[in-house]
Amino acid sequence: MTKDIAAERPLFVLPADPLGPRRTDPRFAGEAGAARAAGAAVALIGVEELLSGDAEGAVARVPRGTGPAWYRGRMLPAARYAELAAALEARGRTLVTSPAAYRTAHELPGGDGMFRGAVTPAGGAVLRACEPFGAGEARVWWVAGEPVLTCARPDTPEPLPVPVPDLTSVAPTVAALGLPFVTTDLARRSDGGWRVVEVGDGQVSGLPAEAVAGPLFEALVTVGAGFPLTLAAGRVALRALLPSAAARVADGEGAGFDWIDGAPSDDTSGGAGIVVAAAVAGRHRPGWGVFVLTDAADGRALGSIGFHGPPDADGRVEIGYDLSPSARGAGWATDAARLLAGWAAGRPEVRTVCATTEPDNVPSQRVLERAGFRPDGMREELRAFTYAGPGVVRSSPLPRCQVSG
Repeated sequence: MTKDIAAERPLFVLPADPLGPRRTDPRFAGEAGAARAAGAAVALIGVEELLSGDAEGAVARVPRGTGPAWYRGRMLPAARYAELAAALEARGRTLVTSPAAYRTAHELPGGDGMFRGAVTPAGGAVLRACEPFGAGEARVWWVAGEPVLTCARPDTPEPLPVPVPDLTSVAPTVAALGLPFVTTDLARRSDGGWRVVEVGDGQVSGLPAEAVAGPLFEALVTVGAGFPLTLAAGRVALRALLPSAAARVADGEGAGFDWIDGAPSDDTSGGAGIVVAAAVAGRHRPGWGVFVLTDAADGRALGSIGFHGPPDADGRVEIGYDLSPSARGAGWATDAARLLAGWAAGRPEVRTVCATTEPDNVPSQRVLERAGFRPDGMREELRAFTYAGPGVVRSSPLPRCQVSG
């Protein structure tokens, strides 16, 4: 049977304090708290032992088990990182960033475009023509090709707020790398454009003490557990609304999204509040929350779609959605429901994807039918629908939603 690491709780491996091996290195103590708050476990390793060649001794305090792991700590030579990966694998822990990916992040073989000539911390510096730079530097943290945090560079801190660079040209290059976790340092040119001046593996990049680490660790936990930050098909991109951003949306804030009506709708804010409540109660599960429905072409936020919770013991999961008033009537909900239901139906832990509507909500019923759902009776005085659309491959018929009447 193939091991499914998606069901495991991600682990963050952090440096132990050299003066007290049972304590986290003080430089990473705040990150340990952020990792735990995001739902991950934390284990400590001896970096000095690792650098001296004793990888087995370095990971002796990592509990045996199975599941994905991230390293956050000091810069390691590529060979030592590979030894760390092997030692953790022997204890059942698989680093999400493989040794090959770690080396690529630092050496960027074949790098071009925005990355041509960028300095790489472990792979040496590539000389290029001098460019005139003005004021403004930023470090952008990318998880699975998505920018999840922008902060100051630790060595040249900017006065807050840190300028937010235009990532339009950078994002495709980062995505093309295919790496799970990298950082890019950007400097503003005198003409107002931005240039990538350094690239590195995110596991060993410095995080300023004043940076809010919550969103970063929520994204790492989500990806480490095997879930996407973005689902995209055709004109629709669904972007995971993680707890930190959900708290802002629940308060009616934009949370970095360009909402078509200027702010999230009340229904979207209400759905975000459910995500926040689940996180506070320790019930939030990566992958089974809310996504912001966006136009893939211009990034505008049009509404939200998501799950009422993770799959139950019978493998049943229910979706719900809403649109901002200005986005209604153009088929966005249909496209989003088809995308999300098709993705969920392909998950090994899911046997049934359901949805319900009020009996007189005919427009929503038409959305579900166009998205591949079929009427399935009544459930708690609501019309029930079960997904049976394209992409569902089963050896037996889909089980029905629980219905009554």
